[in-house]
Amino acid sequence: AGVDLRRVGSGNLGASNLSTQMGKGVAAVAFFTDCGLEAAAILVMRAVNAGPIWQAAAGLAVIVGHNWPFYLRFQGGRGMALALTGTLILMPYEGLLLTAFRALGVFTRHTAEMNLLGLLLVPFAAWLLGRPGGVLFFAVAVVVLTVLRRLQGSPGLEMRRLRDDPRRVLVSRLIYDREVP
Repeated sequence: AGVDLRRVGSGNLGASNLSTQMGKGVAAVAFFTDCGLEAAAILVMRAVNAGPIWQAAAGLAVIVGHNWPFYLRFQGGRGMALALTGTLILMPYEGLLLTAFRALGVFTRHTAEMNLLGLLLVPFAAWLLGRPGGVLFFAVAVVVLTVLRRLQGSPGLEMRRLRDDPRRVLVSRLIYDREVP
């Protein structure tokens, strides 16, 4: 295809920018490939009878590698597809909750806000449902990784704004997953 997503659109390597630049079909292939990698990591650990903490660690390792690949100067995707997949596998009810928030976000065109709200609710739901410590660790760690990745921003976005009004930019990145609301 020959398009470097770091240099077009938002500069993010995620499915949203890929869909905008290359089309929904290409983005769907990337989405399902990412989901498959996350699922494989967790399910391989499950197949070898590893406990929940090891399954969670495998899923988190895939998310970290996706969000901060060393070979792309630590600028990867957002990891939302991976977070959803890992949540669905490790805690299906909470995964359905997250899926509902993602769907609501698509329907209302407030995807970033609904993704964040859904992710913030997952650890509480997991705790209320009495999930094992390893699964709770995954739920909390996914929130932390998502917040860190959002605050990092994308290389294609106007970084001058961060110097001009850092608080506004960081709040906007956290809530709306972009430089300005």
